[in-house]
Amino acid sequence: GTIVNSVNIGPQHATHEVGAVKEKPASEKDLERFSTIYATYGTSGFLSRLCPAPSILSKPRPRVPKTKPDEVQELWAHVWAELYSTKMTSSDENRRKTRSDPSGSKGKQKGTRAQSAVPSASTSSFDLLGSVGEEVESGPATVISNGNASAKRIGPYNNNFRSSVLAPRGISFKLAQDFTSPWQHFESAAPKGNAASYYDGHYPGIKELWLEADEGFLADVVQEYQYMHNTRCCEAEFAAYAKEHLVKGTKRYLPTDSQVARHFRSVRMLELVSKPQDPTWKVPPIVHPAMHAETYDFDIRPDCAYWLSHAGFNPNYASLISLRVRLIDLHGISCPYLFAEFKRDGKSTSTVENQLATVASLALLNRFHLRLDRIAKAASTWSKTKDPEEIKTYGITFEGIAYAVWCVTPEMAAESEWNGCSLTRIAHGNCTSRPDLRRLVGWINEIHRWGLTRHAQSCQDDIKLCLRDEDNDLEVSELLEQLEDP
Repeated sequence: GTIVNSVNIGPQHATHEVGAVKEKPASEKDLERFSTIYATYGTSGFLSRLCPAPSILSKPRPRVPKTKPDEVQELWAHVWAELYSTKMTSSDENRRKTRSDPSGSKGKQKGTRAQSAVPSASTSSFDLLGSVGEEVESGPATVISNGNASAKRIGPYNNNFRSSVLAPRGISFKLAQDFTSPWQHFESAAPKGNAASYYDGHYPGIKELWLEADEGFLADVVQEYQYMHNTRCCEAEFAAYAKEHLVKGTKRYLPTDSQVARHFRSVRMLELVSKPQDPTWKVPPIVHPAMHAETYDFDIRPDCAYWLSHAGFNPNYASLISLRVRLIDLHGISCPYLFAEFKRDGKSTSTVENQLATVASLALLNRFHLRLDRIAKAASTWSKTKDPEEIKTYGITFEGIAYAVWCVTPEMAAESEWNGCSLTRIAHGNCTSRPDLRRLVGWINEIHRWGLTRHAQSCQDDIKLCLRDEDNDLEVSELLEQLEDP
């Protein structure tokens, strides 16, 4: 009985390899053979010889190469943020091709979203950091659409970004020089009493911008940064808190709002798209041709940027400003003066500095050219004392609980000749330290004061002179309202 049952089970069990077998009564010869096998090898041996397992199950499983989860997660966070934050234009589509498309065919049609190629199991960590499926606005080295699968668009995440993008364009870092205070740096007087009230009294209409370093504020900020650091919060947590309490926004108005008082305001923009596509927003040129240089379009979105509004301009002539400077018409802003970049704790010091260098050098170069236009119109020369105090931008990098303040100034090979720029670290500290945090508050307030006074006034003066020369019928005296720095 046992043998007969085994015979009936055997063909059914074997159908996965040889196909379905119809049952039929076992012959005496079959029973004798089966009895011999069973007696010799037992039940398990009998079944294994009668119904061998599929050969595929005996093959070893392929080994999956190790990856770096932190780097992969951070990379894809930036990729998805880019894909969902804006629609791809037709010009973007024409130059996008994916690494996963061996045929070299062009991207999707206009109006569709980009699809990221999913890394395969054999993709190394270097490949993940060096390229992703499609080119995005900012981030790591990515593939460009020249039909060559090995061609990459280098980005701030890449280890060679400084040597192959920044250095050939004369963009460098200076980390040795620190100033003791923002008031020493700007040669200004420290506010007495309540700092926020002091600044608001001198620069009305932007009360939300100023910070007050009282003990209650410092204690709250230190406590939150300690919590985020100790619980290992993600980059978005650090960035969101800083944007709410340190690099704050102000009340914003449409450029067409006639009720807004005519004085300059600071307008904070987050991840604003401002591609270098016109003569007033030029890409930093290569100034060291002997060095190996990668092509880079400087198409990057700063995490946080402060621009000047056009509330101080006569609305009848505001459109003419775009003849001289980069004008974001939709927002009525131009002439950025402060940038902030964020990265998570202890992971990407070079990356966050590279991002700042990219956006700050782009803004500084175009501010530099505006001043050169004015010098040419006025038949004057570059001032070694006045011009360096006006032609500069600032940046703050946040890396977890650590911060650094940077001053970005032009380098010149000869008089009035751009030769790159330098990012000098002028302050640094830790947001879990009350003294360091108090210094950061002072820097932020003073940079805003400089941006709304010295920077704003020098920009408007340069624009005035250039516009007056281009249109003699234009009453430039009505175009801009002078600002006084008390």
